[in-house]
Amino acid sequence: MKVTFSTILLSSLGSTVLWLLLVPSFAAQTGSDALVGLLGMERQVLGVVGAVLVGYWADRGLIHRKFALLQWLQLGLAALFLTLDLMGSAGPDFVLWWTAVRFALVGAGSVLAYRLLADASGSSTQGAVLQMVTSPQGAMVFAAVICASVPVWTTQSLTVALVFDLVASALVLVLLTPRLESLDPATRAGRYDLGWSNVLGRLADAVRNYWLPQLWPWNLLQIGFLVSLAGMMVYASVLAEGQDLVPTGIAFSGAWFFYGLAFWVTAPLLRRPAAAQRWAFVFAAALTACGVVGALAGRTAFGVHMTLYVVLTFVNAYWIHFTNARILEPVPGHRLGQVRASMIFYLGVVFGIGEQGVGLLLEFSGGLLLLDLLHITGGVALTGALLLILNRSRSAVPVPAGEPTKEGVR
Repeated sequence: MKVTFSTILLSSLGSTVLWLLLVPSFAAQTGSDALVGLLGMERQVLGVVGAVLVGYWADRGLIHRKFALLQWLQLGLAALFLTLDLMGSAGPDFVLWWTAVRFALVGAGSVLAYRLLADASGSSTQGAVLQMVTSPQGAMVFAAVICASVPVWTTQSLTVALVFDLVASALVLVLLTPRLESLDPATRAGRYDLGWSNVLGRLADAVRNYWLPQLWPWNLLQIGFLVSLAGMMVYASVLAEGQDLVPTGIAFSGAWFFYGLAFWVTAPLLRRPAAAQRWAFVFAAALTACGVVGALAGRTAFGVHMTLYVVLTFVNAYWIHFTNARILEPVPGHRLGQVRASMIFYLGVVFGIGEQGVGLLLEFSGGLLLLDLLHITGGVALTGALLLILNRSRSAVPVPAGEPTKEGVR
């Protein structure tokens, strides 16, 4: 379990360090918030494509070998970008193309990582929490510290990021090799067939699996929270560029430190279902409060908004943990990869469109106020939905014979 956990975390760390140093470099290269939003949308949407294509694949066995195959592909992409970067040929068009392919592999790897962790822990719910801790989002707690230190001693931050990504992929392959050789014959069974002849079927399954009856109403509730918290990457980028306390690159990386830390800190709050429900109310209220404070503070109060961003990262992390656990708990084992891919499909689409939408929104003077109003609306809606679910679950509990009811005694 520890080896699996560490291997997946290292893989995520490579792509996360790369992403945190790529965004400031791309922003400086293009000088456009809208293009930064497009880059974020591309990362999210192509990550979704990768996840959707391997959902069925991940349920067909040979998970360790398939995960290793993705690492080889990531290593090759890092080598390609590094070569063009050193030659000075990696322009904005190439960065957009490369990001699409690279993060399609990240999305694919996330589904395989979930299957590995769910199998290792013996629990679909525990696997969901561990997968988010070791995901690129969870790895940000370490990646942000690395990225904040890089601009201090070199101006070639993108080159350093590419080298780090290449080395991380190589180390993951080294860690995976003994695991591949020690697998028992039963674990080695499976198929490599991706099902390319039925790509449209895979996409249709990703759309449908999220709405399985046993996942209701947590699937709808997750969509609502995703909408209200979309665009966090662009929000962090705008704050980093607007403040003058520290260099922009360090501020952007530092912002994502709290995003990663939030996944680690909030994960233990899911241990007891009753307590998890109460914490959900707390974080929904925090989302509303952030919107109110941000609206009152105004666009130029960067110190206030930076504090609000930190709080929002904890809201975002907890609600991802909370809804993921609730959705995956009733899923049968032979469909875990497909349902997880379906969840990533909706998460990536909502956050991807959100990155582009918030990027365009913040181009206008009143855009930040509209974002604050969205947080207020989202917090109120989540609180109301939780109360409704709680009341319905209580009314659905059968009353034992002889217990008093409103009409009397049964």
